[in-house]
Amino acid sequence: MRRTKTDQWSQELRDVRDPAELFGGSAQTAVLRLLTMAGKVPFRSAFDGLTLREQAFVRHLLGRQQLRLTPPGVDAPARFVLAHSMLGKLTVHEPARGDLPTEEVVAEIALPGWMTEMLDEECLTAEAEEEHQRYELDHLLHTWHTDGSLSERLEEVIDWVERVETVLVYVQRRVFSRSDSGSSTLIRDGVLPALRDRAPADWSPEERLFVAAIQLLFRTGRAVRFEEFNGRQLSAVGLRRVLTTRCAAYLRALGEPVTGQVSTATLTELAAFAGDLVELVDGGDHMRYRRVNGLTYAKDEYLLPWAQDQRSQAVLPRTLRTLTDTLTGPVDDGDPASWVRQATAAALRTAHHGGDEHGLTRILEGIVLGAVVDAHADYGMSSGIRDLSRLSGPAGQYGEEVAGLKKPDFFCCVLPSPEMAAELPGDAVTDILWQVAQRMMYNRWHFVPGNFDRIEVPRQRHYFFPPLVPDIGEWGDLRHGGHSTARVRYTLRAPGAAMWKQPLTVAGRQYRGAFDIRLVRMDGPPFTLDDLRIACRYSALVDVFWREIARYADAHDGWTPTITSFGADWYTKHTWHEPVGRLVASTQTVGA
Repeated sequence: MRRTKTDQWSQELRDVRDPAELFGGSAQTAVLRLLTMAGKVPFRSAFDGLTLREQAFVRHLLGRQQLRLTPPGVDAPARFVLAHSMLGKLTVHEPARGDLPTEEVVAEIALPGWMTEMLDEECLTAEAEEEHQRYELDHLLHTWHTDGSLSERLEEVIDWVERVETVLVYVQRRVFSRSDSGSSTLIRDGVLPALRDRAPADWSPEERLFVAAIQLLFRTGRAVRFEEFNGRQLSAVGLRRVLTTRCAAYLRALGEPVTGQVSTATLTELAAFAGDLVELVDGGDHMRYRRVNGLTYAKDEYLLPWAQDQRSQAVLPRTLRTLTDTLTGPVDDGDPASWVRQATAAALRTAHHGGDEHGLTRILEGIVLGAVVDAHADYGMSSGIRDLSRLSGPAGQYGEEVAGLKKPDFFCCVLPSPEMAAELPGDAVTDILWQVAQRMMYNRWHFVPGNFDRIEVPRQRHYFFPPLVPDIGEWGDLRHGGHSTARVRYTLRAPGAAMWKQPLTVAGRQYRGAFDIRLVRMDGPPFTLDDLRIACRYSALVDVFWREIARYADAHDGWTPTITSFGADWYTKHTWHEPVGRLVASTQTVGA
């Protein structure tokens, strides 16, 4: 029986809220359990999702072992009430101050008066700083309103929040969200459309903050920057801290001094500066990557020191070496990138003159399976378009070829590890692989329009901005229905073309997010940075594969093969077992 997202998540909530864990021990231990979903959300990220007063409350619990939580309603009404939402978010309420819980109350606590006084003192100072920083954002909105650009900027924000998978941002108690699988206050509930034809002075303070901050964040790296605030409080103070830290980190990676100019710059200047530095960082010896938490949807960017000359595969994977005898023409196995280039060229000649594209299929299978084995994943995948010529056309123009693309015009090669193939029934493996393949075909179709200027893409065509940087994910199976049934707990993704390479060019048009390597573990341990390096190196081999097809098309009047494998029949007939079987056979031969 399939595990559903609802069943699994309900059990997680019951475990976290277990009375035996919340009552009897220290309040700090119990609150941290609720706050981090028993350690599944990093403390820093969970703490950043609290209001200023809630943060002060948590800080004052730390180290005070004598404080205890009590079950709701057991004793006299307590000053502080703890609620825990269906999303697993902790909120702390004070009914006496008019702050009433709207989610399920799980515990209460009475703090001594002197401690409450300390909370008041801290909050007054923090609120004063936030008020001061918000003045700059309010002034920015007033300027846009005065020069007549605010209406257009609001429409941009409305459009941008539709281009990322999930927005889940808190401003005090208000939720600003857009999700296919959760709440959608921004668009479906009309928060942003309701601001049209109204002056900023008539917006709420939370609405003014959100619109101004989103405009600035987009300048630093498109709409994906919004996801860095997912599960967190958005504040003017926090926005300045993030922009300042981002500029400082980029300057350090570039070997440039961090001057006082960063600390004195306006928010507008910081956002523009961060956006300018991104391209320089991507061209240097640091790789940007993100860590993704499946519970909060947060996607945090980090920099990995990694020289560009180390980002290529050094040894030809065994999964590719076994294909050498099946290829037409000489192939040099001294350099893996050269091997893939020559092997792809040989397979293209065979497909062009004989109509058999299975040589290309086997190369892609070998790359995917090599990544699965080297990274000790349970399964992995690479998706792309079946006929690359469908992406060709005048540079920058969203023409009929692209407009006519549908989900079946894309494919996803998903392969299990030999261990997964041996341990699970064949039909169970097929079920997981085909579910994943269909989702990736949908995603790939959704990424293509994001490579064009907004004005080129019809308004009715929904799409996402394509992924640009590698990421490491955890707990994806606890919130996403498809991930639950496919047991996608820990993930790696290395999209292509990588940001340190030129975009994939197809007859004049340039693309990011046109292909990738994705790896999955259904259980622990989580992936590491070494695993991420492996995924990036294998993604670089997929890059060589597609660029060779594009080069061949340029030299042969635009002809490209159509990859017919990896459809429903390919999975249901257990064709996925063939590359796995070849690998197992080669391993047994070497062992003998």
